[in-house]
Amino acid sequence: MRPLAVGLASAWLVLGTPAQAQVEGRPLDPCPAARDVRPPDLYGLWHFSLWPSGGNEDAAVSRGAMLLEAHPEYPDSVRGQLKRSTRTDEVKAQVSGDVTDGGFNLDESDDGVAMSAVWTGDISPSDCRLDIRGTRRAAEGRSGGDPDWNFRLIKAPARR
Repeated sequence: MRPLAVGLASAWLVLGTPAQAQVEGRPLDPCPAARDVRPPDLYGLWHFSLWPSGGNEDAAVSRGAMLLEAHPEYPDSVRGQLKRSTRTDEVKAQVSGDVTDGGFNLDESDDGVAMSAVWTGDISPSDCRLDIRGTRRAAEGRSGGDPDWNFRLIKAPARR
């Protein structure tokens, strides 16, 4: 497995092209039911959009990329990094989470210590491609942070 930093550098290059953010990953083989998706199915590069509750994805307030790899301490989990743009700056964070019975849970930390946000969503392997939709909200006890946002994660094609 190549180092996380090299993979993230590649991910950032594709963020400048809006059409790239909409590319879906290659089909999984065999095509799993959402409840059968396992952490290794999440490994790789993901593109995402964040938009306000009540809004729609076309009016995203932030877009970014997330690279997920095997968690070194917990075999049924993933860990990685994300980078996203906002209207005024760029945000980097560490993430870790899991998938259970089609449910997706991810913790985000902007300082590598305390949780800053929680992502919860549902996996829907449409056409055998992973697509995750849900809500990203500020972590409990976190004030002055981002509001609750809807999200969509789309797995990028694997390099051949």
